[in-house]
Amino acid sequence: MPLRYPYLLLSLGLTSLLLLTGLHRPSPSSPTFQLPGLLPSYLFPSTHLVFPSPRLKREQERRYAHLRHPRIPHSDRISPSTHGKYLFVTLTRNIESQLPDLLNTIVVLVNFLGASRVRFSIYEGPSSDETPAILTDTLGPMLRKLGVPDEDVIIKTDRPAVDFSAVHRIEALAGLRNEALAPLWTQEGWGESTVAVVYFNDVYLRARDVLELLHQHTRAGEKAGAETGMTTGIDWWRRHPEYFYDVWVARTMQGDLFYPISPPSWSPSDAFLTTSPVSREAYDNLQPFQAFASWAGMAVLAATPFLGANGLRFRRSDPMRKDECAGSECELICRDLWERGFGRVQVVPSVQLAYERDVASDIVSTLSTQMGELGWYEETPNPQHDHTINWQREPPSQVKCHAWPEKTGLDGNVWETVEWGPPYPGFDL
Repeated sequence: MPLRYPYLLLSLGLTSLLLLTGLHRPSPSSPTFQLPGLLPSYLFPSTHLVFPSPRLKREQERRYAHLRHPRIPHSDRISPSTHGKYLFVTLTRNIESQLPDLLNTIVVLVNFLGASRVRFSIYEGPSSDETPAILTDTLGPMLRKLGVPDEDVIIKTDRPAVDFSAVHRIEALAGLRNEALAPLWTQEGWGESTVAVVYFNDVYLRARDVLELLHQHTRAGEKAGAETGMTTGIDWWRRHPEYFYDVWVARTMQGDLFYPISPPSWSPSDAFLTTSPVSREAYDNLQPFQAFASWAGMAVLAATPFLGANGLRFRRSDPMRKDECAGSECELICRDLWERGFGRVQVVPSVQLAYERDVASDIVSTLSTQMGELGWYEETPNPQHDHTINWQREPPSQVKCHAWPEKTGLDGNVWETVEWGPPYPGFDL
């Protein structure tokens, strides 16, 4: 039976949360702070909700109703008789502050999409807070109460720490991401029935944002007559001034960063997407735009390219390939999608995410104002301005590369060097 009032459940599960002293986050201008998107979580002392009204609004329910019948547009991989499902994946640690919103999000998603339409693969650790206890003692029983079958839920906690001083950072991170995603190809029946993967980081979540990405992912595939490769939002470390979080990963269709970086360190900029005027116009109007690469805290991925004997995996670059950028595992998966014919990668600006409570609240306020100015109603666009992407089939011939050094440890500075190279090895325009 649906949980109509998730707050009651949360009040029980979250009573065990510790009130911790907020940890200092280093300055982005510091040479030791160079890798947005690859940093550990930092905690805030309170556990109140960023999104106190997590329920979907009526217009949102209408907009996302088609998602209750998961399908891959123009694909015969999942037959009409197969019960399609969405796979939600996360690799996380120390998310005590984000858990209230995350649990509410999951309640709304399961009740809206249906308990038989969702799967979960959650890998945690190591955490120094109550995250593993809450995932095990609250989330697990909650999913069972909501009616999600036990065989569709994998929760693994207390994963041992990685000794990054002894490993290549990107290789280790790729391995962790693959470990969380692996049930897609190892669990019986999961690959055959998974319509799309929702892979999210330790961001503050709400159901509307998850469903909007799934909606845009599906709708773009319907229009193109081919499965969308990846759909993401935008993530921020700070909203004012603008510190775009995944600046090392994301690339425009001109092959450039989403905004310029002044070496040797990550810095804020109000020149967001200025080298891609079409993308900037779409961003200003909260309309989806195509990108060469993105991740941005939450990505909807096509499941198809990860399946089969030669399925894609997160990876590090091949040090023997001089024509391959030594980028992030999240950028390299985008390059691999392009190479496999799944280069339909899009960014949805109406979904903006944060890793800290104050930034998430700032985003809510900023987006609410912008949506009002654009004539949105209940966080849904006016039908006259509800655009989908016209896909560019070919990637940019050259893509900017800020390479991770060939070394172990965490002290690499990707902004010290820059070069341009092909979108993937062997590319021939």
